[in-house]
Amino acid sequence: MINSKTTTKGQSSAIELVLIIPVIITAIIVFILLVPNYSYTAGSEVNTFTLNAMAQSLLEYIITNPGNPPNWGLNASQLSSFGLAVPNQPYHLDPFKVLELAYWELANYKQSSLAVCYANQTATGFQQFLSQYGITALYNSFNWVLTPTAPTYWLLNYTAVKQMLGLGRNYNLMLVIYPVFRVKIVPINGTQLATFLVNVTKFDTGQPVPNATVYVSYIAISFSSNNKENIVVGNVTGITSSSGSFVFTINIAPSSTSFYYIDAYASLGGLGDHGLYFNSTNNPLLSVVILPSPNAPNINWVIFAHPHVLKGCISTCNPGQTALGLRVVGVFKSIYGYTFSALNFTLNPGQGSVSYPSTSCQYLTTSQKSNNYADCYWALPQTPMLLIAFVTRNSQSTSCNTPLTQIIVIPYGMLPEYYLSNRKIIFGYSEKYTPVGTAKSIVYIGDSAYYVTLYLYYGGNVFGPMR
Repeated sequence: MINSKTTTKGQSSAIELVLIIPVIITAIIVFILLVPNYSYTAGSEVNTFTLNAMAQSLLEYIITNPGNPPNWGLNASQLSSFGLAVPNQPYHLDPFKVLELAYWELANYKQSSLAVCYANQTATGFQQFLSQYGITALYNSFNWVLTPTAPTYWLLNYTAVKQMLGLGRNYNLMLVIYPVFRVKIVPINGTQLATFLVNVTKFDTGQPVPNATVYVSYIAISFSSNNKENIVVGNVTGITSSSGSFVFTINIAPSSTSFYYIDAYASLGGLGDHGLYFNSTNNPLLSVVILPSPNAPNINWVIFAHPHVLKGCISTCNPGQTALGLRVVGVFKSIYGYTFSALNFTLNPGQGSVSYPSTSCQYLTTSQKSNNYADCYWALPQTPMLLIAFVTRNSQSTSCNTPLTQIIVIPYGMLPEYYLSNRKIIFGYSEKYTPVGTAKSIVYIGDSAYYVTLYLYYGGNVFGPMR
């Protein structure tokens, strides 16, 4: 009986072994197949964790430090350290540095929707002036506020910025800046008085923002039958509805010949942003470009150019250049309020070869015989303001449908996203199919709140040392 039991037990063990071995082999095969995938996933997770920490550290540095020189603003030619903050004001970005980011994007990403004017299509003197800045062409990016279209020596250099931040060749970064709110002003037709709707939404999602406080400031200009100007200035405050809207009226009859400038500031929970409305035109009386001073630090030039200097790329008849010239009246808006009639000068006839400024609007050149007409610049310190220029033709001729008046809104260190048609500002490049770390923060530019996001891409070996 003992032998019988022993034999039965040995047979049973053999059978179990035959059944278990295939299971073990199958498990080993499955494990071998899964190990590479598991290893790659684990390695990517480790790198992503590291990249998130690096991105947060880099973003914190960028938005709390001014860089060097601290007030580099629109001129990055001497930049040795990259930072966007106002000196001694962390999380408050210098608007001129952000404007430099907008200029960089316009020069490095092809903007197919914007009209281009090449330097060799402009008047000789203006072309010579642009060549000093290395500018080969200009975009009409913002209602006749012109911007450069190609990289030049005073714009940011992406590779140099990476080196300043300590990033090696395997890294790419992309900095994205956009407002918390989108504030849009829309005229309402068919009303006895000029009526407008302010619509406040979240910039990134388009969701309405109810219960926001809206502060509206406006300037309206109408003309009587004898072309006498009637100017109405005022302000109003209200609260947005559940749909994020607020309606207000201006005590002036609506007319196609009236001109409006409206600034609506919407605020909720300590965060706010501006929306602008003004008459646009396809037939300008004046154009403007903002450039850094070539020989004075912390100074920029607001250059007023008569459209005839762009005659090679603007198909228009402009009687202003041969009639009685143009009168320009400026209105400043800082974050503290408005100042009227701060700038008043005339660009004279004869293709604007002479002007009579009552303030310092200097000629680009002193010669009147080298096609340098109707160009003058106004030197301004890097103090953020909104310049609203009212341009009026001294001649009342209506030929060529040229308007009698033009409003040019010049965001001088304010609302930098307007140079990009009110969209996100992007500096740097993204990279597909690579680990990426992200960091996000809220910052302020003037009295407006913005989101800033930094994406850090690593294109090197995810299993090797990160360098």
